[in-house]
Amino acid sequence: MKIAATVILYHPGKIVIENILSYINSVERLYIVDNTEMPISEITDALKKIPNTIYLHDNENKGIAARLNQVSGLASKDNYDWLLTMDQDSSFPNDTLINYLKCTNEFEGKEKVSMFGISFDKSLDDPNICNSIKVNHLITSGSLLNLKLLPAIGGFDEKLFIDEVDFEYCLRSVATGFYIIQFPNIFLVHNLGQTSFHRSFKTTKLTSRVLHSSIRLYYMTRNFLYVQSKYKETFSDEIKLRRKILFNRIKNNMLYNKERFKVINFMLKGFRDYKRDRMGKLK
Repeated sequence: MKIAATVILYHPGKIVIENILSYINSVERLYIVDNTEMPISEITDALKKIPNTIYLHDNENKGIAARLNQVSGLASKDNYDWLLTMDQDSSFPNDTLINYLKCTNEFEGKEKVSMFGISFDKSLDDPNICNSIKVNHLITSGSLLNLKLLPAIGGFDEKLFIDEVDFEYCLRSVATGFYIIQFPNIFLVHNLGQTSFHRSFKTTKLTSRVLHSSIRLYYMTRNFLYVQSKYKETFSDEIKLRRKILFNRIKNNMLYNKERFKVINFMLKGFRDYKRDRMGKLK
């Protein structure tokens, strides 16, 4: 298996260097794509000094889907078989990635696997780290993308820009007849969002909540409706779960976000833009 990796950046902090160093020695090449319009030179200079990397930046934020398609094309031309896709706030502890790659390399029938992935739930405890399960979706960070199957599946849907990009690709992969395989006993350190503490209206206790910007909720709302319209018949259980997750995010932001009226306006705009088929980057 010839393996390259990519990490897509957007206003990264210095911690991104440490995160990259946790996996750079286990892949042959790393494509760093910076969506930051005006990146900080101190960080970019440090990134360019990391061995076996290619730094890509064109002064434009093109989102996640377009960048994944861009790097997938470059890696395929460079004769790589698999692409490890990482978020800027993700890292592999200790020898985790070495074990992960060993499990994928030894997996029988990997030529029919469109994507391998790992877990974030450390409550699972099984000595067999290569224990695998078939799932219908994974998140992009920590996943291994089978580049040879891309022509059959098609690239990532650039209508989505960000949010639901990984979810839609996985469902399309399964619908095309390929498999999504997760190793639930292999873990990635991954930050799912900025948390803050708020007093619950129900229990009055301080609880942690993940809040989002109004623009992010615009994409979440619009893109979920788009994906739902495509897959609600064939993947009804996954869509129901995704709807529940979105409603919970909306509830948290309606209750605890200081800019709740702005949030409401952007979610309504997301609904309107979906109905008008206005996709891609929010203008």
